[in-house]
Amino acid sequence: MNPLLEKFEEYKSIVNYRFVYQFANGLSIEYKLRQADFPHLLGLHKLTDIPIIQQFRDVNQPNISARYILSRIKKEELLTDAIVRSSLEFPTISDRYENFTRDNLLTVSYTDVIIDFNPTLIGSSLQAKYILFEDKHPGYNHLCIGCTTKGNYVESFFYQPSDRYIVNQNTCAVEMVQIYDTNGRLFFEDRF
Repeated sequence: MNPLLEKFEEYKSIVNYRFVYQFANGLSIEYKLRQADFPHLLGLHKLTDIPIIQQFRDVNQPNISARYILSRIKKEELLTDAIVRSSLEFPTISDRYENFTRDNLLTVSYTDVIIDFNPTLIGSSLQAKYILFEDKHPGYNHLCIGCTTKGNYVESFFYQPSDRYIVNQNTCAVEMVQIYDTNGRLFFEDRF
């Protein structure tokens, strides 16, 4: 099995898990990981020199959806680890790609959170309201949570070798995390 497919299989093991966080300031959030978010969370959308990704990004190609991308990953056709790594754009996602694991998605539970992320402080295009971050010595893993009237969603996951996204932001401690499996059973709980 190629490493891209391994990453996807590992991610699938926690798809539709519900994550609930309570923060020291009294706020709480919850979100679910969706299977269709995998290509974006991994950063594949940035690999614009790969033909299937070009089509995925093209609004005039509605039949090339996240579901189609995932089907190609599963069949190991058109999108494999070797193809991803051969992209001239791969250096822009290499840290993100290497740090994207099930464990890293789960361990942002032991973390602090940025509340009301202000992207203008660093010239970012992130729309996240919350960013859970974990110190990985050196650098940080970030899980970005966006908000809509329909609820919260996972916007991005990435590794940053510095505290660029954290410095001068409004941060708060996580007091409690609960993770529920796909059957609604408590999978994990911790209080800090």
